[in-house]
Amino acid sequence: MKTIRANILGFLFYLSVAIGLVTVIPPWFLYCAVTGKWNKFVLVTKPFFAVVFFIFGIKVKMEGTLPEKGSTCFILSNHQSFIDVPVILYKTFPCAFLAKKSLFKIPYFGQLLTHTNSIPVERGNPQANAELPSQIKDRLSRNFPIMVFPEGTRSENGELLPFKNGIFRIIKETGAPVFPITLVNTHKVLSKKGIALYPGEIKVIPHKIIPAEEIEKLTCEMLKNAVREEISKLSP
Repeated sequence: MKTIRANILGFLFYLSVAIGLVTVIPPWFLYCAVTGKWNKFVLVTKPFFAVVFFIFGIKVKMEGTLPEKGSTCFILSNHQSFIDVPVILYKTFPCAFLAKKSLFKIPYFGQLLTHTNSIPVERGNPQANAELPSQIKDRLSRNFPIMVFPEGTRSENGELLPFKNGIFRIIKETGAPVFPITLVNTHKVLSKKGIALYPGEIKVIPHKIIPAEEIEKLTCEMLKNAVREEISKLSP
């Protein structure tokens, strides 16, 4: 019975998100289009997910302090679940996500992603990502922190996967500080495997920022290991 209930809750959760995309988002989308205030578009996700999390018994707790809103930095996190992105949208400030390029090709959803200042990334194709550094610099110049999951994909059991190298080369090139965070229990609430949802507490734990001066002294490999060490302190 517990599994059946969890599957029903998971189905309803995904359905609620889908319904929100076609009911809650469009009026706000229109408002931003008319006023030209696209920098405020992503703000609608905060109250939306506050309601969704409350309905489904999901508590999101911040344990620590984030950098100031509009800080020029990279925020790097572990990636365990579909719910990671909603949690970050709910508990942090507007930031530019690096997202799979294929998501931008989905009708309507791709347009929404574009107007959240997200940046498309094509895995395993450096040539297709040639404009990535300049796009990232553009977002940083407009005070949008860059949100990255350096594992590149979700972990099936919550264990930290190997980090991809590319983002650390870009971080070195831009010279912006890095702010590691750890998401705890998202895979227990909503696993990558299946749709079952189990109500519970999710923690967002910010770590000590790695300043630009320190990054300058590190190789890409050393920087990758330093970030991984911080995030892994509280990972399963």
